[in-house]
Amino acid sequence: MKVLQEGVLADFLNRFIDLILLNVLWFVCSLPVLTLGASACALYEVTMRYALHEDPAVVRTFFQAFKRCFKKATAVFFIFAGAGLFLALDLWCAFQWEVRIRFLIVVVILAVCYFYLAVLSHVFPVLTYFDGGVRESIRKAFVLSMSNGIFTVFIMVINLLPVFLILLFPYYFGQILFFYFILGAGGIALLCSLHLVRLFDPERAEEADRLEEEQSHMRKAEK
Repeated sequence: MKVLQEGVLADFLNRFIDLILLNVLWFVCSLPVLTLGASACALYEVTMRYALHEDPAVVRTFFQAFKRCFKKATAVFFIFAGAGLFLALDLWCAFQWEVRIRFLIVVVILAVCYFYLAVLSHVFPVLTYFDGGVRESIRKAFVLSMSNGIFTVFIMVINLLPVFLILLFPYYFGQILFFYFILGAGGIALLCSLHLVRLFDPERAEEADRLEEEQSHMRKAEK
């Protein structure tokens, strides 16, 4: 949706407005909670296209991806919601146990939580980008997250950034939440997508970068 025409500032403002629109769509479509998975897939569909220097129609692209991924994304959402509740309960119980090996139990559960968060941070982008079933998407998300090195930690941290900010600055809870629901989710997804497209499809990402650079040079030459 191009509100302004031509120029670096206009491109930035158009993308900024698109991200706000995208974030509002994600928030509204996530309100039923059960649709969080499909909404996350639709969010990443748009931001990964941005990362490949495409200019998709935000509303149409979002709802096309939402419809296409709904069944698989909802199934994955239930799987990870159940696993997350199970891990949270295990961790709570471990802190309550008065046993000598409590520290070891907590460390083991935290290690499992790391793998859980690593896969969770990749699985919805994988569902969006690749054509596979639920089991195959979870397996691929695990393999890619484990091969992603320090970037996996980066993606996990940036996805958890709103939680960290609320814990560090509880007095600004309302402002942080408002910013996240207006722009934060789309901005975080875009930052993650800039790396994820290179992890998922490095050749396509390199080709998109090359074409964008050539077009940029052509626009400069025309001026």
